[in-house]
Amino acid sequence: MSNFELAPGQALLVASRGTGREHGLIRWVQDDGQWRSTQLATVNQLSSLARHPSLPVVYGTSRVDDEGDIHAWRLEAAGAATLGEKSSEGGEPCHIVADPKGRFLLFANYGSSTIGIQRLDDKGGFDGEVDLLRLKGSGPETARQEDAHPHQLFFVDDTLFVIDLGADLVREFSIDQSRADAAALKETRRTRVPAGAGPRHGVMLPDGRLAISGELGSSLLVGRPGDAPEDWANVASTRRTGPARTRHERNYPGDIQRSPDGRFVYFANRGYDTITTFDVSGASPQLVSELDTTVAWPQHLLATADHVLVAGWDSSAVRALSLDQGRPSGAHPLFDCAGAGWLMLWE
Repeated sequence: MSNFELAPGQALLVASRGTGREHGLIRWVQDDGQWRSTQLATVNQLSSLARHPSLPVVYGTSRVDDEGDIHAWRLEAAGAATLGEKSSEGGEPCHIVADPKGRFLLFANYGSSTIGIQRLDDKGGFDGEVDLLRLKGSGPETARQEDAHPHQLFFVDDTLFVIDLGADLVREFSIDQSRADAAALKETRRTRVPAGAGPRHGVMLPDGRLAISGELGSSLLVGRPGDAPEDWANVASTRRTGPARTRHERNYPGDIQRSPDGRFVYFANRGYDTITTFDVSGASPQLVSELDTTVAWPQHLLATADHVLVAGWDSSAVRALSLDQGRPSGAHPLFDCAGAGWLMLWE
């Protein structure tokens, strides 16, 4: 089993998620084979991270319930300089992304059914006020799908994809770079996925299909934007049965990542605390393996050419699974980090 090693000049950023003074933005580096951490910022419930496309700036979302915040930091050798911190103008922000031109910051206010848009200045800081685009929609599971709930935003070229758990939708938007408000976002297509799937996170595959984690359906969904719901592959995310062992009796899938060549996707089963690997190179996804992560509540994954890293929120631990031709083997420990909830490589 090969150990995970950072490349020269690399660091691993971790969103340490919790309410104590030890939680926030943490930078981890390797020194003579040993992991060493520096706390760059103290943040209440730091939930996701994103980077500017060309500047050494990292963004984050934080807080829960009815109020949320967004953050911007410029990373330097000695630490992090705060460029901005302000309200997300919504509840429970859970995902954030900068557009490929570095002119907009967009974030999902899960709890209040809005997409926030924040103009950026030439240093990567906040320019002007947050504006909001209100989404509408619902699904069959009334406890979680009573309204639209955007859970992830990502770009494919200049198209913004929004995974909406509450409405069982994949939404696509274009951006008018001449505007500075929510009217810059124009919805160009909606793709409905199987009802009750509760899509959470997705990745684009090399052939133009999407692979999506179905949080509420405990399922893997694979299909093309524009496909009808019945045309999506919809397979169980786990072989496990019976009550889950962490937080809830029910398994709640979370993050999904793909191998660099796009043949495999790696899928975090929060609750059963496993990673399932699927071969998605064919028309129908094939389950390759299901492995214990050795952490509780695997909140986020990071896939490299040789490893899949796992952030275990409830066990405050980061693990690595070695890959052999894209197939993972058993998890081994990297380090303990309070409330590890998001991972990002930084150079």
